[in-house]
Amino acid sequence: SMRQGKGYRFTRSSQFPPRPKTRLDRMGDFFVAWGGVLYCLFIIALVAYFARFIACPSAFDDDYCTDLNLLAIFLVSQILANLFCFLYFKDENKVEHWQRHSVVASLCRSMYGDEETGGSEEEEGMEEEERERSRGKFCVECNRYSPIRSHHCPLCNQCVLRKDHHCYITGACVGLGNQRYFIVFLFWATIGCVIGARYIFAYMDKEIVPWYPFGWVQYIAPVAVFRWLLGYVSLWNVWTCMVFSFACASCIGALSFFVTQMFYTLHGYTMFEYHSLSIREAYEGDGKTIGERMRLVFGPYWLLHFFFPVFWLKQKLTPEIADNLFRVRSKLL
Repeated sequence: SMRQGKGYRFTRSSQFPPRPKTRLDRMGDFFVAWGGVLYCLFIIALVAYFARFIACPSAFDDDYCTDLNLLAIFLVSQILANLFCFLYFKDENKVEHWQRHSVVASLCRSMYGDEETGGSEEEEGMEEEERERSRGKFCVECNRYSPIRSHHCPLCNQCVLRKDHHCYITGACVGLGNQRYFIVFLFWATIGCVIGARYIFAYMDKEIVPWYPFGWVQYIAPVAVFRWLLGYVSLWNVWTCMVFSFACASCIGALSFFVTQMFYTLHGYTMFEYHSLSIREAYEGDGKTIGERMRLVFGPYWLLHFFFPVFWLKQKLTPEIADNLFRVRSKLL
């Protein structure tokens, strides 16, 4: 236990040394880390190519489809740029990154200073258990103390400050450092899937079966597969319906996540914290106004992020928000 020595830190490897990973283990780790990202890139390429080069030329004239090129390039560029930034800046979710931020430097020193200076006279008289709690919570995996509002992700192998959730589709945790790219990614993915599904729908209406009154039922992928097994439709029609179903499902999923992400952001919490009664009772929502909460996630000039990922404009932590994030003594302690 931690009481065996003042400087002792328990690590899982001290009791359970890791076994060498096999090739199957490494393959599993790769698919867990990147399988969702590869699926996401596949859906983006599939819907964009099918809508622009197959559905549009068949359902509309060539001039109309030529004008669609710029829109398609813009949408795909926005989606890919924000996905790249989301993955590139995932290390900014680390607690250490925000501890180096100037506005919270004094708070971090008060959190860890007692390990270097011996602590104040009041803390010298505290019980050992209370001293440990006053520094935050101890992360066994990271072998260090972390703020109450940080959570360790075993997949990202780091403590994430203000963690929302780990997204398998985009391949990283959604935290304070990259949440803005995740939200904008969802925004443009929703629009892109709506436009792609619209052109594929027009193609199926013309080439497969008119959608009114009940033809649209045949556009559903499981229905199309069942009809193919019975010999009523061709395999190409089944593939077209599957692409359309992928586009619709991705649109619904992206839109649902975008709406919920904005809801939690405007309330000053993450998804994990909003549904954690202990956190909501102990901590106020970050930011006093909607503007402060938007700047916390998106940085200054937050509206620009929806047109271009302005990664050089970093989030601004007010002293009140910094105290809310790094305060180690919640109302429950």
